[in-house]
Amino acid sequence: METTPKPMEAPAAKPRNRNMMLVGIVIVVLIVVGVGAFELFNTGGSGPKGTQLKMFDSGCSPANPPICGFKDASGSNSTTLTSGNSVYWTNTGSLPHTATSCDSTNSAKYSYTCPQINGSLPSFDTSTVAGGASSNSVTLTTKGTYNYFCSVHSFMHGAIVVQ
Repeated sequence: METTPKPMEAPAAKPRNRNMMLVGIVIVVLIVVGVGAFELFNTGGSGPKGTQLKMFDSGCSPANPPICGFKDASGSNSTTLTSGNSVYWTNTGSLPHTATSCDSTNSAKYSYTCPQINGSLPSFDTSTVAGGASSNSVTLTTKGTYNYFCSVHSFMHGAIVVQ
């Protein structure tokens, strides 16, 4: 009985350097985790962006409303923006304030009758902004006049005209 020799099997191909492959995988995983963490925790930088409006007060009272209110850099309580731009409010006073759009939702929420209702314009409400703090940015994309008030001091009014 003759047996024919079996051909020799080639050894399985091995990576040249298994350690280098593991290092490469670890680096890729770290990059993916790092990018994910950045996207998750990135708050957009160093605070609000856009046009700054100020909330101010010096003894706010309904009897003397001119000593508190909203103003832009020129001192006006009416500001004009281009559609798509952002605005934020900085409270330079000592009392808490809000910038709340005059629309049917906020008017009902705060039991306040706005002098002019914004109609179908999008709603915004900064929530309470403490003295020395700034609100988050509000981006306004729909053209029109956004009337707003302070829900804490309803005699404070402002307007933003979006063109």
